[in-house]
Amino acid sequence: MAISRYRNTAKLENKKYYATLDFPTKKKLDAVKTIKIVKTSTDRLDTIASDYFGNGEYWWVIAVVNGIDWPLGVADGTILKIPIDVEDVLRLF
Repeated sequence: MAISRYRNTAKLENKKYYATLDFPTKKKLDAVKTIKIVKTSTDRLDTIASDYFGNGEYWWVIAVVNGIDWPLGVADGTILKIPIDVEDVLRLF
């Protein structure tokens, strides 16, 4: 029997699930001190996070600060804001 990739769709469509997500406002994210870098063809968000935060698992912090919905679709030459201190963003959640 094949495994369906759609079996958890009902869970994702559950509005109560989304109501529990508490993302910081744009105003709070804009208050985080950042530096700016230009994404090159060899950069991925996880490698950038590893370089700046010492842990590639914080790729999502860069995505949140930059409003990136699809991390694999970031074009070369994009200017990315990198938080100076990852803890500044983590405290917002």
